[in-house]
Amino acid sequence: DQATRTLRGVMRVGLVAKGLLLKGDLDLELVLFCRDKPTGSLLRNVSENLVTQLKATEDKYVVTAHLNEACIIIKNSKEPPLALTIHLTSPVVREDVEKVAAGESLSVNDPLDVLDRQKCLTALASLRHAKWFQARANGLRSCVIVIRILRDLCARVPTWTPLHGWPLELICEKAIGTGNRPMGAGEALRRVLECLASGILLADGAGISDPCEKESIDAINHLNLQQREDITISAQVSRTMSVCIWWLTDKSTLFFQHALRLSAFGQLHKVLGMDPLPSKMPKKPRSETSIEYTEEKADLPQTMNALMRLNQLKPGLQYKLVSQTGPVHVPVFTMSVEVDGTVFEASGPSKRTAKLHVAVKVR
Repeated sequence: DQATRTLRGVMRVGLVAKGLLLKGDLDLELVLFCRDKPTGSLLRNVSENLVTQLKATEDKYVVTAHLNEACIIIKNSKEPPLALTIHLTSPVVREDVEKVAAGESLSVNDPLDVLDRQKCLTALASLRHAKWFQARANGLRSCVIVIRILRDLCARVPTWTPLHGWPLELICEKAIGTGNRPMGAGEALRRVLECLASGILLADGAGISDPCEKESIDAINHLNLQQREDITISAQVSRTMSVCIWWLTDKSTLFFQHALRLSAFGQLHKVLGMDPLPSKMPKKPRSETSIEYTEEKADLPQTMNALMRLNQLKPGLQYKLVSQTGPVHVPVFTMSVEVDGTVFEASGPSKRTAKLHVAVKVR
């Protein structure tokens, strides 16, 4: 029975749940839900059961229970070594915190070996972050790609290291999500950098509100004034470089401005330190087996679509644009054509597609 079970379920969180893993990321995270507040004895029992279960596998694992961190860490013996962290938590922890904040008294006393409350609250927050990310950021074109690019830059450039994690994800979603149309990876990256360059991180800026908290919390309140200024300067767009180059002395600042120019000209691979992608698909090797072509296979009309066939049968047809509806980034065109005294109409995301739909109706 789900109501009487001590362990309610397990969920993926962190980089795995968000699809943000990069090469070299070897730390995975899970959240284990408990019916009541998790205790040290429960954590040890789960750890011992995991040891028993993993002994039946061919690979060797090391299971360690960390009471102070309210988690269990599992490591494998292969190279590269992977680490899986299982955080124990319960919704009851947050409910009790809210009751105390509202001035209510708790009716049940906590066990003596209850796990650290703040660690459990952090695990609950990571689950909320994963659900929010899947609902908001995953639906935005290029958002995940831009976050992965900036994660790599945070790891390689010390100036941006304080912005890694949840604040970086919020900033990217806010910058890309407020665009009025879908954007490619290069344009989306420039928009994020322009957003940071506008001063959103500065002390007098708008800040980044955490959408996963009931209270009004700034997700970047851990940044000091110097870190905020350094990141803002590093994100300055190249068009302002001629104005402020005389006081830009930090190497990372010049790096980011150079990265902006490279991304604007389609050379993002130089920023990431990788080989350029091939401009064309590689050609398939020719088969050594000879192919005999017959007149039936070379029948050209079979490769014609409905629009081409209609223009061939009825040359000189005049297609008219009836209307254009929908938003700018997702327009809907309605085209019409008169064939033998009958008017046919159809719609599509482009004029050519609408014409093709009209030709299909004529058939």
